[in-house]
Amino acid sequence: MAHELRRKLSLITLLCGLLLVLGCPDPDDDDDTSAMDDDDDDTSGDDDDTMDDDDDDDDDSADDDDDSAVEVDNDGDGWTEDEDCDDNNPDTYPGADEICDGEDNDCDGDIPVDETDDDGDGFTECDGDCDDTNDQVYPGAQEICNGGLDDDCDPLTDENVDDDGDGYTN
Repeated sequence: MAHELRRKLSLITLLCGLLLVLGCPDPDDDDDTSAMDDDDDDTSGDDDDTMDDDDDDDDDSADDDDDSAVEVDNDGDGWTEDEDCDDNNPDTYPGADEICDGEDNDCDGDIPVDETDDDGDGFTECDGDCDDTNDQVYPGAQEICNGGLDDDCDPLTDENVDDDGDGYTN
């Protein structure tokens, strides 16, 4: 229902904009043939044209139309701020692919489990943490001899291999 209301407001805004562009004669001014006069024959110094970009009133606000019906897309991802769960991030919008950044990229309300750092070591499973329940295990950790635990998440580094044949592992 909200989407239908936005569509109707957009259509009304478009029609109002067309009326302003095309111009309507002022019913109180018999000489005026359009609301927007390109000829500035006014020599009185009064710069109070009907349709201009100047702020002709005495308040501190600009002469802008009511922007409440204007839909804004701050990040340029094609989704407006009322539809996008993070309209300052172009990688986040409804239906987006999840990327390993710890955010809800697809706006479904859930951050994927592999994007949370469960053990607080600074790495998530999608960052390559092979045991996110142990804060001593993460990519780049020092591999130590501790019963076959892959400390650095590099299966090519194995602490239980006797590389030099002396009966001891590294």
